[in-house]
Amino acid sequence: MTVLSVAAALLAGLSVVMGSPVAGLPKAPPTRYFVTFGSSTTQTGFQSNGTLPSPGNILGNPSLPGSTTSGGLNWLGYDLTEFNSSLMLSYNLAVGGATTDHVLIPPYAPTVRTFVDQVDDFEANIVGDGDVPWTSKTLLVGIWIANNDVGQSWDEPDLPGLYAKVSKRYFEQVQRLYDLGARNFVIIDSAPQHETPLMKTNGANLVTLKGAVELYNKIMAKSFSAFRKSHRDARAWLVDAGTAYYEALDDPAKYGAPDDMCENLDGVSCLWWNNYHPGLAIHRLLGAEVSRVVGAPWFEG
Repeated sequence: MTVLSVAAALLAGLSVVMGSPVAGLPKAPPTRYFVTFGSSTTQTGFQSNGTLPSPGNILGNPSLPGSTTSGGLNWLGYDLTEFNSSLMLSYNLAVGGATTDHVLIPPYAPTVRTFVDQVDDFEANIVGDGDVPWTSKTLLVGIWIANNDVGQSWDEPDLPGLYAKVSKRYFEQVQRLYDLGARNFVIIDSAPQHETPLMKTNGANLVTLKGAVELYNKIMAKSFSAFRKSHRDARAWLVDAGTAYYEALDDPAKYGAPDDMCENLDGVSCLWWNNYHPGLAIHRLLGAEVSRVVGAPWFEG
């Protein structure tokens, strides 16, 4: 073979190697989107007309940890930064004080965006927005709206009737989200409101309040089960908030707190950030519980 022939053969071989894909390399996981609805225990202060989330700024506005009621990250922040299995961008529509529907259980102020309003915001500002390229496969919906439903109503005379109406309205919103393309839902039930320092010190009937929490969660679980059975193409998970709360409340010293009642705005020295909102330890435990229940491909599980 001549020198020219050898050179031509080498060049031909090189072009084959360079033109062939590298076998065996895993594909980069897709960017995932976590759209959340809720109240103060979920809020981060996100505004849909502000800076949008990006790989370098997963909350968009404000930046991590956001405007929270925990002293730092809340459960959502932990799921986005510690328990996530890949890049996840947050569109958090939660608003402090929110209930499911202002007609059934009014929030503390008429300007508060309820769950119904937050779904309106999702439809108006995120659905079909070319700047938010989510799909049914890459979108996870998170909902933790239960606390104020109970906190604003627990002493009402007909709780079974009221909570049945609330649950119906609640899952009408879940259905709206489904109709808009969502297929993955994680729902958190009511935390034990009767364990908060606020309720323990303001003369609340703790037995009645505990019963209200249990009733609300029972009715929600029944509605959740019905939704899941009638939507076989969707994936839905129900998370027990009490699991995280009692893990810390039953052993405060393990989490750096002197007891189960103290409050500190640093979010670290006590289990409670203030007399109603948990600090970092309970939020991290809840984030871990969400991660465990939902698992892959969203979280490490």
